Amino acid sequence: MANRVLIVDDEKNYLTVLQQLLEEEGYRVSCAENPYAALELLSRDVPDVILSDLRMPRMNGIDFLLKVRECCGEIPFIVLTAFATVETALETIKKGAFDYLIKPFTNDEILLVVEKALAFRRLNAENQALRHQLARSVHRQLLGETPAIRNLLADIGRVAPSRASVLILGETGTGKELVANIIHQTSPRKDASLVSVNCATLPETLLESELFGHERGAFSGAIERKLGLFEIADGGTLFLDEIGEMPPPLQTKLLRALEDGRFRRLGGTTEHRSDVRVVAATHRDLEQLLGSGEFREDLYYRLNVVTLQLPPLRERIEDIPLLALHFLQHFYGEMGREAPQISAEVMAALKAYLWPGNIRELRNVLERASLFCQGDQLGLNDLPERFPNMAPQASSAQLPSLSDGGSLPERVDAFERELIQQALIQSRGIQAQAAELLGISRSNLQYKLKKLGLA
Repeated sequence: MANRVLIVDDEKNYLTVLQQLLEEEGYRVSCAENPYAALELLSRDVPDVILSDLRMPRMNGIDFLLKVRECCGEIPFIVLTAFATVETALETIKKGAFDYLIKPFTNDEILLVVEKALAFRRLNAENQALRHQLARSVHRQLLGETPAIRNLLADIGRVAPSRASVLILGETGTGKELVANIIHQTSPRKDASLVSVNCATLPETLLESELFGHERGAFSGAIERKLGLFEIADGGTLFLDEIGEMPPPLQTKLLRALEDGRFRRLGGTTEHRSDVRVVAATHRDLEQLLGSGEFREDLYYRLNVVTLQLPPLRERIEDIPLLALHFLQHFYGEMGREAPQISAEVMAALKAYLWPGNIRELRNVLERASLFCQGDQLGLNDLPERFPNMAPQASSAQLPSLSDGGSLPERVDAFERELIQQALIQSRGIQAQAAELLGISRSNLQYKLKKLGLA
């Protein structure tokens, strides 16, 4: 599709000459004899480049440029003038013009500056597309289509632009650190640091030093000054993982730093300030810790401005196929190989498992499977031994004998009832999974449950 150029000039001869030149080069050209007529055209069609005279009656080129910025954004704007001075040129550039040309100009000059402007516009559009793609890719790290994940992504989108502290709750392996990273990467602080510390892995003194830093000689082994994470993360985000394990004395110092941004290095007397957004996470029940006195109530409410609850994997079974495919493609991509298909038996086993380690466990299971799988399909033998064969087997149900009596429809119903009951047991009563194990639709299963008196 031809690039669109709008020419605005109160001299008709310039309009005619420029229009003919640009149309011969394949551009789609619109013309206006004053800025007001040009604004009317812009309300109906936005061009790729604007060429505008600087001195025009009623509205000059600079004022027209400002109007264009208000209504149409960053369209490359080229100023044409016969009265250019250094000051005029600088003013147009400061106001947002892409470039300027002094009348009279050659055909080559005008074609060159238009092509440069179009190249700039294409580059700007590509950069915007990449930024949008990055934002989508950051969010798509949190894979899933269940309502719980969709609601979580919506909540992250609402809270990320703010300064509010966030408390992320969830079992081990549900992706709390991933959510903290998404919050940071989609926040205004994304260009600053995101630093993390696991409060459960360090003793009190070392954890205090890690958070607030220390002065030389503050404790045995402190041979030089060390900056803490509050200083390193200034202007960015500090992720406090397993906040429920933080010792109570250190909770008091953390509370003060959160309330007024002030802290002292371990062994120091000078107060320092830091602008840090805190995102905390824990798998523990903090309200229970409040009751036992293990966690400060005022710190809890300071951290708990916004709470994000991550669902365990067993409550989002429908996301397992998407997650499994993602992990397999990742691991096989690292090996430079094409990922195998996942057999129905493997998918049934993955869905039936309770996943105490959540997504982290699923990832580890599929990493192991990618090492053991030899064919083009992932089989049950490629899974750890704790995954039984979850595929329905016709032989597992006792076929009714002719000596049992009853008509053929009655015997078929009894056998069908037995298979459905086994599928419901294996799927823990989840009808969608039971239907998949049986190879029928969910609506068909519901019909059979009602028909066989199993509803």
